[in-house]
Amino acid sequence: MQNKNIIPFKIQSMDSLGQGVSKETDKITFIPKTLPGETGKAMVLAGKKGVQFAGLLELETKSPHRVEPLCRHFNICPSCHFLHTSYEEEIQFKKLNLDKLFHKILHPPIQVLPAMRRTEYRNRLQLHYDTKARILGMLDAKNQRIAPIPDCLIARSRVKEKVKDLYANESWIKLLNGGPERGHIEIYEMNEEVKISLNQPYAEGGFTQVFDEMNQELKKILSHWTKNFASEDVLDLFAGNGNLSAEANYSRRLCVDFYQKAVTDPFTSQDLYFPKALEVIRKKTKQIGLNPSTIILDPPRSGLKNLEEWLEAFAPQRVAYISCDPHTLVRDLTLVKNYKITELHLIDFFPSTFHFETMVFLERI
Repeated sequence: MQNKNIIPFKIQSMDSLGQGVSKETDKITFIPKTLPGETGKAMVLAGKKGVQFAGLLELETKSPHRVEPLCRHFNICPSCHFLHTSYEEEIQFKKLNLDKLFHKILHPPIQVLPAMRRTEYRNRLQLHYDTKARILGMLDAKNQRIAPIPDCLIARSRVKEKVKDLYANESWIKLLNGGPERGHIEIYEMNEEVKISLNQPYAEGGFTQVFDEMNQELKKILSHWTKNFASEDVLDLFAGNGNLSAEANYSRRLCVDFYQKAVTDPFTSQDLYFPKALEVIRKKTKQIGLNPSTIILDPPRSGLKNLEEWLEAFAPQRVAYISCDPHTLVRDLTLVKNYKITELHLIDFFPSTFHFETMVFLERI
């Protein structure tokens, strides 16, 4: 008797999550680790009205762009999505995805900045564990399975060595010292020192961009953009440690983010998702006499839904919006009036995965 969960597929395109898209059955099927033009069989893992999600079982026709993955964990790890093809193909998929997302917004051609390397770049990894199953690795959000990755290739050398140490003789279990049965361990490198946090919020040791060299490249683009307004004021929202505006050519700046500790000028502490955050920051800028002609913002994946309200309140001449989720970026920009996009950048902070950074420059019209 044939298993009804095993289905044929033919990949027609790639979606924004790095999955192949097949329409061979009555439901659209999304299959990771596949490429356009490939055919074969897949196992349906979950589904809902009109769509289903499957895992690759067998390839009958391979894409000419398929390559042997660099990482031995690729076929089981949910974190990397493109190691079965060349980096050039990966970049093309990402550019096509960004172009599709912006198809309803008038924009100039996308400027792509590829990464200088595809592996050994992450200064931070978050591994999940299950002490009952005695397993540590990357968590697949779809099925909550954990894939062991003792030889992860995208981690920087110091982080990679610490990961190997955790796997050696299951030393990660001793590290937990009787903690919860399930949780996560974060390994991060900061100031050339590798640290570990247990079951703490992401970036508990202080947020940094995961790819240091690409962060420097992004700041170069931003600094070049600001070279003509050196005598003006800037409002830097979701500023973290002031990474983006620190080297830009501005007269004065106010950096806003949420901190647990006291902050000093030019920083101020404020949860920007607080309903009255805009009112609080308006008062702060008036108090210090800051008149921002430029707003820089780099929000979390959730974006800033009321961006238009901030632009109406301050009426800056220009805006730089840096986003790690182009979907929420497009959502926010769709509501913006009286501004046009002058530059659109795809900056590959996350090679080997479907993620990337997008930077948009806006000018008031």
